[in-house]
Amino acid sequence: MASIIKFTALSGAKDETPPCYLLEIDDFCILLDCGLSYNLDFSLLEPLERVAKKIDAVLLSHSDTTHIGGLPYVIGKYGLTGTIYGTTPVLKMGTMFLYDLYENKMSQEEFQQYSLDNIDSCFGEDRFKELSFSQHYLLTGKGKGISITPYLAGHTIGASVWKITKGTYSIVYAIDYNHRNEGHLDSLQLTSDILKPSLLITDSKGVDKTLAFKKTITRDQSLFEQINRNLRDGGNVLIPVDTAGRVLELLLCIENYWSKNKSLNLYSVVFLGRFSFSVCQFARSQLEFMSSTASIKFEQNIENPFSFKHIKILSSIEELQELPDTNKVILTSSQDLETGFSRELFIQWCSDPKTLILFTQKIPKDSLADKLIKQYSTPNGRGKCIEIVQGSRVPLAGDELRQYEMEQAKEREEKRLEQLKKEQEEREEREKLEEEEREQLLNATNQDQLQQLLQLQLQKERGIIDDSMVHMKNPFDNDKFDLLDGEFKKQSMITMFPYFEKHLKWGEYGEEDDELIQRNQDKKVEEVTMEEDEIQEQEIPKKIITQTLRLAINCKIQTIDYEGCSDGRSIKAIIQQIAPTKLVLVRGSDQQSQSIENYVKENIRTKGIYIPSLGQQIDLTSDTNVYELLLKDSLVNTLKTSKILDYEVSYIQGKVDILDGSNVPVLDLIQSTPINNNNITIPTTTTTTTTTNGHDESFIGDIKLSDLKQVLVNAGIPVQFDQGILNCGGLVYIWRDEDHGGNSIINVDGIISDEYYLIKELLYKQFQIV
Repeated sequence: MASIIKFTALSGAKDETPPCYLLEIDDFCILLDCGLSYNLDFSLLEPLERVAKKIDAVLLSHSDTTHIGGLPYVIGKYGLTGTIYGTTPVLKMGTMFLYDLYENKMSQEEFQQYSLDNIDSCFGEDRFKELSFSQHYLLTGKGKGISITPYLAGHTIGASVWKITKGTYSIVYAIDYNHRNEGHLDSLQLTSDILKPSLLITDSKGVDKTLAFKKTITRDQSLFEQINRNLRDGGNVLIPVDTAGRVLELLLCIENYWSKNKSLNLYSVVFLGRFSFSVCQFARSQLEFMSSTASIKFEQNIENPFSFKHIKILSSIEELQELPDTNKVILTSSQDLETGFSRELFIQWCSDPKTLILFTQKIPKDSLADKLIKQYSTPNGRGKCIEIVQGSRVPLAGDELRQYEMEQAKEREEKRLEQLKKEQEEREEREKLEEEEREQLLNATNQDQLQQLLQLQLQKERGIIDDSMVHMKNPFDNDKFDLLDGEFKKQSMITMFPYFEKHLKWGEYGEEDDELIQRNQDKKVEEVTMEEDEIQEQEIPKKIITQTLRLAINCKIQTIDYEGCSDGRSIKAIIQQIAPTKLVLVRGSDQQSQSIENYVKENIRTKGIYIPSLGQQIDLTSDTNVYELLLKDSLVNTLKTSKILDYEVSYIQGKVDILDGSNVPVLDLIQSTPINNNNITIPTTTTTTTTTNGHDESFIGDIKLSDLKQVLVNAGIPVQFDQGILNCGGLVYIWRDEDHGGNSIINVDGIISDEYYLIKELLYKQFQIV
């Protein structure tokens, strides 16, 4: 039977909120992305609360906050336990995105929605499964029979278009892809594996977008002209960027430009971020996921494109202030000016009319960056003031500092006393155990025999030996020990003189000496105390304060498109090329989705276009039933198959039966008379004839009329394409219709002639006929 497919938009339905979708294949639940908005609106994740614990797998398409920002919260608060799948760059850069977001928020407020431990749990080896592009991965357990495969999507390093397959049903999940090659990334690869899927899930948010520059080189030149002009005018350039995504393209472009223009060495280019060093380090190690141009450059010159010579990597504002007093180009997060160093530098530089703030990515609505752009675009917008609320951490002082130090000292003393109490309990436990062993040994020894033994020992110590005791037998058990014969007559074990064995404590490296342990512990306590004192001296306690700032916006504000996403024309062309049977449109306004829907209806044959609302569940189960059968060897040997995509197709006439003692249906050829195989009689059909009827040919495949026109032209046949009809020299006409089931029908009509049969033969060759 066909699998039951259901789709639910938990976020990112008919708007541009972050993507988060639930895909159910039978009883296996897959979460497609888990994004978070720029203002960290965790209420958008509330629909996940009721389904989080039943999610079996999470597929991540990109590494930025828009696609993975909600994961730590969902894992920490809702208890999501499913395995997370993504490429290696999504793992590395995603960690940097979330770390940077957390540290930026903590620098402005007491951020308690999730912790660094929650971030680490997202990308631990026991939870995150790293995949490479085009790697087919078969799920196990509840997901048995389902395969997932990531394909290159462009836009950000490691970004993926996911293909999910079960049986003959295939699903392609493609959002935020890029159709153009760039400096560090290749474009979306429309391989045959992702064409003609049963279902395509894609976004419509960029369908009304047009490219400002037809070529990337023109775009780069415009960027450099703006930067160069502002530097020579004596001003700084602030470029708010993301943490580890699109910033890589900008860094690579600026590095190449600076290396070609030596006069620009007078100015500093800085990549500023708390994790900027790690981002560049990861980028240098992920060349296999980057463009062929970057790989070739590395192979030819043995030079990593992300080993920058003209860009300084800094991690704090203090380091930036130590640079020479020259004009600078600063790339720092975040791109919306809501958090991070970009917000701090904006506050410092916005009143300077020589400063240029250059936005290169799409700005979230209602963010600080969005308000600035709107204000600057209005008449007389430059020079007006805006108010912002800024949080920051400041050192404690006075009574607050003394109170804090008292509390810390009290906590340290409580920890010390607790440790001493624990050590005392362990010591008493060991002594108690030793005492019990000593008592057991004493109780088991005959007092008279013990007295004789002690007397003998005393005599030996004084040098007095009584020969009469030479023949004395072992006093501790019934075993006989003849000193003269030197023979043992042992029944159980040989006892020894009374020795009170000290209870030994064994650790990871063998026997542990109590005195040595005590000395080490005392020394360790002293070292910890010294370390704590040093930490107290180095880390000054801080608190969060908020203040309302009134800022005069005298700086220049410009935008340039380095978003790296496909425009509307390309989106429609890509959907047409993928040619899905069913289409689900998400993340777009009603007008945007309607635009794609109209285009698809006019140019593509589909069996359904769906635009789900938030929380709406859509049943996408295939109308075709699929059955699994066991083929007899005699049947397989007679098959003549035709290769179609990933399948081999053949037409047979047979009968399905279930053999005795088996529940597996078996398919075999129809026989005219019963046959006996291993004493099992295979029933025959009730037909009275000894021959099987033939069948009509089935044409498998598809061809566009535009492609057929090219085939006919190559064969020397004059063709005109007018209003959807191919006119072949006025003798033959070809057009396309659809039956009631939505299946394509190609009609051929014309005058019986050599041209008619030639055209028909060329048409047949475009299909597999079974």
